[in-house]
Amino acid sequence: MDQTVTLQWITGSPVFPYKLTVVGTLRKNKKEIPTKMAEINKDRKLYTSMFVFNEKAILVSYKPKSTRHVFLLSTMHETGTINETTYKPEIIHTYNSTKGAVDTFVQMCQNMNCNRQTKRWPMCIFHNLLNMACINFFVIYSHNIITHDGKPVTRDMYMQDLHVRLNQSCQSSQLAQNPRFSLPLRRMIEERRKTVI
Repeated sequence: MDQTVTLQWITGSPVFPYKLTVVGTLRKNKKEIPTKMAEINKDRKLYTSMFVFNEKAILVSYKPKSTRHVFLLSTMHETGTINETTYKPEIIHTYNSTKGAVDTFVQMCQNMNCNRQTKRWPMCIFHNLLNMACINFFVIYSHNIITHDGKPVTRDMYMQDLHVRLNQSCQSSQLAQNPRFSLPLRRMIEERRKTVI
């Protein structure tokens, strides 16, 4: 079964061995956009579309305003179908119908994240993966609780509990290895063990 992934600002040509399809926007300065397409865009009429096809993907350029062009890349669509009422390509309708989930996910990542300022890109990727994993954990937890007629805790409480549980074994081993921990720190670790949901 194919699944669709909606992306904002695809940065490179996608390769999909896992039967995933992609619908996403491209910035106009990307090398994947043919130079002739960018040149022709200046003189086009409003609400017109241009398509570029290859064996795996379709690139569409749509002109919604006189000074603006929108580029979308799709591996899901096979033809350049245009909606007769809105004059927009079907790729744009698919993107608009699915991008709400992406925007919500990005907003959830920004509201509560574990990112630290760093110049090392592997750390940025690691932090982003942690953010995504925490949101996915919370969605699965909420779904499981709701299906069993329960009321899930708030995301703040869930994240605090997850933090305590992930640090619990490390704190216990450090407490056992280091007998010189201060008494307030020992009490705090013991209290956190008791308050786990």
